[in-house]
Amino acid sequence: MNDDKTVSSLHSLLSDGSLYHRAPPHLRARVLAALPRQSRHPPWFSWRSLAIDHAPAWAGGGLAGVAASALVFGALALVQPPRTSMVGEEILSSHVRSLLSQHPVDVVSTDQHTVKPWFNGRLDYAPPVVDLAAQGFPLAGGRVDYVGHRTVAVLIYHYQQHPIDLYVFPAQGSISAPAAYAADGYSMARWHQNGMNFWAITDAEPEHLNMFVQALRTTQGS
Repeated sequence: MNDDKTVSSLHSLLSDGSLYHRAPPHLRARVLAALPRQSRHPPWFSWRSLAIDHAPAWAGGGLAGVAASALVFGALALVQPPRTSMVGEEILSSHVRSLLSQHPVDVVSTDQHTVKPWFNGRLDYAPPVVDLAAQGFPLAGGRVDYVGHRTVAVLIYHYQQHPIDLYVFPAQGSISAPAAYAADGYSMARWHQNGMNFWAITDAEPEHLNMFVQALRTTQGS
């Protein structure tokens, strides 16, 4: 009887909508990276139901399932989600995955004339690649990623020991106003230029990212 009361009390507590908080996208990448490959999709855990639909995260029921879910919800309640667009959240996740990856760069080169041709045949557009070494932001290489339902170019620059990922893809539909903000310890900026959307993200200070953006925009012209 006591167990039934405990389960009922915990169920009522977990049903309180004020306990639900959406987890930031980088948390999923970190959790999956820490799990063994064969355990990355355990049957009792559904990230979509937990982080988006707020559905229960257990399948078998019972006190053990409720207790496990309580621990998960308790951890998520400590996290304040970033207020970015869906594309911004995807870029944040992509950047974190690259930092956790052993191969964050597909083509390693400081030469823009090596990096730019590498994208030929891998994309349906030609991303602009510029050399910013003189401005303090040397090119390190590039890679392709999947953002906003399409394959996009990612150029990797550095500021001292801090990588700066620059996502470049053709603008479609309405053009968003330029913006700069911080999300989960990362500085982010977005803008539109020469028919392309640009997103830059780094763990460097916001003023350093602003310097990078200004240098890039000046070099590319209007």
